[in-house]
Amino acid sequence: MVSWNCCGLGNPATVRRIKELHKSIAPHIMFLMETKNSDNYVLQELQDLSYPHHTLISPHGVGGGGLALFWSQEVAISILSSSHNFIDTIVSFKGINVNATFVYGEPDISKRATVWNNISDMASERNGPWILTGDFNDILENSEKSGGPLRAESSFFNFRNFLARNDLFDLCHTGNCLSWRGQRHTHLIHSRLDRTLVNSAWFDAFPQGRCNYLKFEASDHRPVHSAFSESMTKSGRIFRYDRRLKDVPEVKNLIKAAWEGSPSASVSHKLIQCRRAIVSWCRSHHTNSRKAIEDLKSKVDTAMADPTVEEATISTLNTTLLEAYKAEEQLWRQRSRLLWLTLGDWNTSFFHAVSKGRRARNKLSVMESSEGNTLYEEDKIASEIARYFSNIFTSAGFDGTTTVAQALNPCISEAMNASLTSLPTAGEIKRALFSIHPDKAPGPEGFSACFFQSN
Repeated sequence: MVSWNCCGLGNPATVRRIKELHKSIAPHIMFLMETKNSDNYVLQELQDLSYPHHTLISPHGVGGGGLALFWSQEVAISILSSSHNFIDTIVSFKGINVNATFVYGEPDISKRATVWNNISDMASERNGPWILTGDFNDILENSEKSGGPLRAESSFFNFRNFLARNDLFDLCHTGNCLSWRGQRHTHLIHSRLDRTLVNSAWFDAFPQGRCNYLKFEASDHRPVHSAFSESMTKSGRIFRYDRRLKDVPEVKNLIKAAWEGSPSASVSHKLIQCRRAIVSWCRSHHTNSRKAIEDLKSKVDTAMADPTVEEATISTLNTTLLEAYKAEEQLWRQRSRLLWLTLGDWNTSFFHAVSKGRRARNKLSVMESSEGNTLYEEDKIASEIARYFSNIFTSAGFDGTTTVAQALNPCISEAMNASLTSLPTAGEIKRALFSIHPDKAPGPEGFSACFFQSN
């Protein structure tokens, strides 16, 4: 599907660009925003696109943009609800049903939260795959814009809360995601106003799904092309140290024994021994937090229903359940790597969504070859990567070492060299280690700074 804020169809260049997109990409679904023209004009200009089905939201007010949704014969779409800010649908394609919401975010900041609340209320009971695409007219953080003054962190709350409340995260993308270009006072600004969001169920159903930001043309917005794919190559699970284990005495003793078991072994070998001990312990103790929570919930329910159980026992069970919830939130916060959101705010679902979103972004699903061809198949992507690095590390037969040596003038004194090459002290190592945030990305062995700081 393609979503594009085309800012009016009165411009012949805009109509030409839409027709080029239809010809080059052949999307089954096309969503256009801010058409700013009557329904009859929109249908007349786009009648030769061969989309047999459509739904239109007429423009409103002075300069108020309309919405236009077109779809091909291969797709069945049922309209659930619509407004000037969204068209909510069920899309049926090749026997698969998904919820799809086509969004035009409210330009008026004072009304934007109301739109997010309306969509959230509408989808409150939604469990299956859900995809949202369009111009959201908002961003999640200052890194999603360039130019102009920085926005206050509080200004992102409503949009972040919308994603957290609905288990939504960004679909992995390619291309320049700063999709809008505009002038605000004296500042030229680029922002990521257009995007495609999905929920966890959508990602589980279409793990290879992706979106691509296309080039600017005939509009101050980039078109966004989103594609589905069900295929996924399973990969082995990678070990990552679970921060919750730092407070488990039994695990700390296992790590101590594994580390001191071979005094003459290398650090790398000792870390391997620690990893094996942790993995073995986790397998035997079933540290899955969701299972622990469900077991505790059952125990609380049983105790509450039993008149013979004392209040102290129920209180203990509730306290244990609360600790289990906190442990789960801590786990998903660690996996999300979000440092701007603190523990204790019950944001487990949001951490979970961000973690899945990062996993989706890290999945290399599309690549452009050196010849300019777009590659989607995993074997072709792997071959292109191998060929690229093979060319980089293959000698071209030129030895420029003499030339380089002649261009270098020594500027390090003997005293400076002695200081730079001396072994660091234990104090220096500790200060460096404890200056790292415990939730930062782990090393190649799977251990984060938290592992070393707590052991």
